[in-house]
Amino acid sequence: MKPRAAATGSGRAFTLIELLVSVAIIAILASLLLPAISRAKEKAKVAKVHAELYGIGVALHMYADDHAGRVPPVRENCNTDLREHWCQLPPELAEGRYLPRSDAGGREANLEDPFDPAHTYKYAAPGPLLLNGEPAGDYALWVPTNFPELKSDFGRFYSKPADSPVRWAVWSLGPRPRSARSQSAHAPMSELTWYRRTGDDGVIVRYANRDGLQFKSP
Repeated sequence: MKPRAAATGSGRAFTLIELLVSVAIIAILASLLLPAISRAKEKAKVAKVHAELYGIGVALHMYADDHAGRVPPVRENCNTDLREHWCQLPPELAEGRYLPRSDAGGREANLEDPFDPAHTYKYAAPGPLLLNGEPAGDYALWVPTNFPELKSDFGRFYSKPADSPVRWAVWSLGPRPRSARSQSAHAPMSELTWYRRTGDDGVIVRYANRDGLQFKSP
């Protein structure tokens, strides 16, 4: 009597071709999903930027109320270790507890631009300028000539608060912080430099007019 053959399972193994086809389908689905995930992440960061710029605007308003209407000076650095921290958020806002504080150089006001890691959002206002921590005249903010219309490359620089139609501006360099629009000398006050849609470059800005009313980019 012959021994009975061992029972075999009802299933069968994938062939190499079937496995390769499955991998290809998964890769195609992943390639379709990744851009959507990337867009969703960018939108989430943009929403966070708008929320934090709003908080900075409130902090500047409170600071001005406590300092006879004045806002903090603008800071520039030519030292090699702080050169990239131009127009950082004012340390005065952290020292006065209007914003969280850190001990990081160039980031004493501890709000980091999510699109420019290790750097704060940018801040500018016509008026006093500190260069390497020392008084160095006035900072000049570019504003379109036809303000409050901002979709223009024609404008002028204002260095005196009493003359400027814009009191201050705070902004993120946006998803592509090294792009020409984000780094433009007309940013952040020209709409032509603003971020508008997912996948775009340009800055995300909040600013106050001479009367203290606040506005933001889309």
